[in-house]
Amino acid sequence: MKTPASIGVLSPMRTPECVLVMQELLQACEQAGLMAYEYGRHTQTDPVLGRPEVLICLGGDGTMLGHATFAAQHGITLGGINMGHLGFLTAAGREEVQSLVAALASGTYGVENRVMLSVTRCCSSPDTTHDSLLALNEISLMRDQTGRMIDVDVELDGCLLNRYHADGVLVATPTGSTAYSLSAGGPLLWPTAEVMCLTPICPHSLTSRPVVLPDDVEITLRPRERRGRAGESLIYSVDGHATRPIALNETLTIRKAATSLKLLTLPTSDYAARLRAKLGW
Repeated sequence: MKTPASIGVLSPMRTPECVLVMQELLQACEQAGLMAYEYGRHTQTDPVLGRPEVLICLGGDGTMLGHATFAAQHGITLGGINMGHLGFLTAAGREEVQSLVAALASGTYGVENRVMLSVTRCCSSPDTTHDSLLALNEISLMRDQTGRMIDVDVELDGCLLNRYHADGVLVATPTGSTAYSLSAGGPLLWPTAEVMCLTPICPHSLTSRPVVLPDDVEITLRPRERRGRAGESLIYSVDGHATRPIALNETLTIRKAATSLKLLTLPTSDYAARLRAKLGW
């Protein structure tokens, strides 16, 4: 890889530890001859500084997810220093700042293309604008009122797969297989596998199991009215951030997005070792 022309450093949390890590990172970049700066509101509208070649987030997976769509849409390589708990997406730990800067300066860092999902809410009215969002981890459909089940038809390329009676249904990328999908009983997927996973959330039937699908299939989630509950509302959530309502006469269409996320990795990155460390194997 080539040495990045500019590096933005983002720290949503302003804890003393995060401030110290940011100072260490910026100082190390300066000493290595790298152009690095604190990325924030005052730089986002700058025509030059608003589009760094590499964006380093100080935080956890939630921080990374919050900026994944922006990075993917603008071709920015996204990296992270883990200041949280699991840190499946982050490139380095708190103690690896110097190693990260050395890899950036020497061009020995790696970039993985992580698949994203395009999620479109389709309305029955032809005059209504369709919502379209990007997801790095997953899209989940559930009832707004917790503790109630939903009925949803799942179609693959227009053909019915199953009608699920469950707390909800989610579709996850390989990246998202270690997140919500894993908690719901879904399988671990290798992050570069060309698949996605359909996982029912607490299904009523024990035979309703997660299904691994090729990532070129189009998935349609079609909510169905349950007897005596026509007035209850449903919601869908993208990466646990963007949560929006969906009506019974609307559908969600999910497909592999045209754009992907460029995720920064260190030359010593080993996903198997990361699984062992994060999952306690």
